[in-house]
Amino acid sequence: MFSVQPRLPFILPQRARMRRSRRPFTPSQEGRGPYRLPHDVCDRLMSALAPFRNRDAAWELAIFLARYWSVPGRIVGSFAIDRRALSAHPELDLTEKRIRSAIRTLEEVGFLDRDIAPSGSKYKATEDGLHRKPIQFVFGAEYASAFLAANKRAAAARGRLSRDRRAISPSSTQRLSVANSAASLKGPKSRNPSERLVNLGPLVKECGLLPKTPEPNPKLEAALDRLLQGIRQSRGG
Repeated sequence: MFSVQPRLPFILPQRARMRRSRRPFTPSQEGRGPYRLPHDVCDRLMSALAPFRNRDAAWELAIFLARYWSVPGRIVGSFAIDRRALSAHPELDLTEKRIRSAIRTLEEVGFLDRDIAPSGSKYKATEDGLHRKPIQFVFGAEYASAFLAANKRAAAARGRLSRDRRAISPSSTQRLSVANSAASLKGPKSRNPSERLVNLGPLVKECGLLPKTPEPNPKLEAALDRLLQGIRQSRGG
């Protein structure tokens, strides 16, 4: 009995179709504001987005979202992505179509995850009628952990900087300068025991400023003797 299985065509399982790019992916974080992705997040996301053709748009959107939603007070919450508002944002050069495609790519690489929708209706009442509630996103588990670690490192660095500033405060610097000025005004103490000092400084005699003893004048002494003898004779006569 012949087997039927070898005569049937062998059907391979279909793979997910992905538009890949063969060009090297070396994105830059310059020119889009002061924010920079943490190094571990940057390396992981760059490697994950390399095969995608819309990697530039996904990269730009990822940096924009991380700038506003990876800070310590917001990373634990969810956020919505308004394509219409972001297409007109001055820091993004993306259309609504490119933003929609970038969101799908970021979901595929695990940078974004959809938040669990709350129970209830998926629509909300507006002036124009019922509108679908916006989809809430969160960062993927691996990227969220990397953002949390980066926030802890930044907080520790700020703590060290604050301690260094307190150690060298302006008040202590001012006290040190005043002490140095006072020491410079006092001057060095004399170590010569033979130097005699008074309140106003050294004795003037040691400086050679006292007048010298006058030398005797013979003529003056003779004139004084004659004057003295004349006075005595006048009294005696």
